[in-house]
Amino acid sequence: MTAPDLVIRALDTELPVFLPSQGGARLREALLRRWNRCLNEATPTSVTAEGLTLTGVGDDPTPRLSRITQEITGALISAQAGRLLMFHAGAVANPTTGASLVFAAPGGTGKTTLTKTLGRHFGYLSDETVGMSAEGLIYPYPKPLSLRITGTMTHKDESSPDSLGLLPAPAAPRLTRLVLIRRDESLRTPLVEEPPLLDALARLIPESSSLTKLPRPLHLVADLVERTGPIQTWTYSEAEDLLDLVTDLLGEA
Repeated sequence: MTAPDLVIRALDTELPVFLPSQGGARLREALLRRWNRCLNEATPTSVTAEGLTLTGVGDDPTPRLSRITQEITGALISAQAGRLLMFHAGAVANPTTGASLVFAAPGGTGKTTLTKTLGRHFGYLSDETVGMSAEGLIYPYPKPLSLRITGTMTHKDESSPDSLGLLPAPAAPRLTRLVLIRRDESLRTPLVEEPPLLDALARLIPESSSLTKLPRPLHLVADLVERTGPIQTWTYSEAEDLLDLVTDLLGEA
């Protein structure tokens, strides 16, 4: 069997990655810089995914990196379908205690910007996909952050957590609070609300991945919420506005 060119270890999954012959060397170099936090051979995993084969990228791999991130994310989610609770969310953790905040929202609503801001003060877990056990143990996915390139509407740059100065994930992050985020540029201070459970679940479930493949999925989510406290809605204007709120929840880093 041919050895993979890279092995991604994240979301409690080992994912072999095979690179194309054309442009493979440059692509490998680009991935090594951006995915370094997911390449640690010492990271324990319990699932091995089917290998992911990437197609040709030409001489410059940069335009393909965002798409490759999506392919890797999809492969990891598929490997954990029916095993983990997974949400389209960002997450950070107290680097000492492992207390973690998971914030869910639809794509394009500010999760990555918020993660980038909070990750300079708390351990970076993910800016896109959060996977956890039914008991709330989080399996980090410290992927490159997809940041929109200034002056464009569609192109994104994949930036490594190290290049952005984000703190590393603690050894065993565990969910402290699950929140739904939304932006309102008219607010001067953040608004914290606790909607009824059914209302909160109605907003949360669309931001889940492969939830129906789990046994009794709604009961699993409800039990998790019962252990960690009510799902809150945080409405804010700018990412920096939430720093004090997160510090109060997770403790000083």
